[in-house]
Amino acid sequence: MIRLPIDSSRPDQEQVFFVKDDLWVPVSVVNGNIHILPGVPRLFEALLEGIKPRLVPRLTDPEGKGIYRMLFSTPLAESEVAMYLTDLAGRIESQGIKVGSYPRWGKSNNTVTLVGRNKELMDSLVSEIEENVRGKKVDKEDELDKEDVSADSG
Repeated sequence: MIRLPIDSSRPDQEQVFFVKDDLWVPVSVVNGNIHILPGVPRLFEALLEGIKPRLVPRLTDPEGKGIYRMLFSTPLAESEVAMYLTDLAGRIESQGIKVGSYPRWGKSNNTVTLVGRNKELMDSLVSEIEENVRGKKVDKEDELDKEDVSADSG
């Protein structure tokens, strides 16, 4: 059993709702914009399809056209790049570009991302980011992973 978070300042029907009569699983919404869905693939997919009519009108770019994502693979720990990424995010946030950092447990490299619409600015930052995270721009997150990380640690 799970206890769903409820905010007494919001109507119940905006916080917990069923998208299909034949599904026993509700969608829980926190703060009006965080949707909690189950991890069971078939349920997740069915619920996602069911909430699509509620979500799509809220998106500024429903088809994702004009949004760019760059991935950088770095051997450095998240803590080692945190100061630089915080500074970078502060410099480019007003340009609508988001900076992300994702540890990849048990893998040789972590991932840094840029997501935004200003491709020209993002392209201009590639060499700076590669230098500061001692990494490389990649097309796939696992592109530079070593075969067996455990072999390196023993």
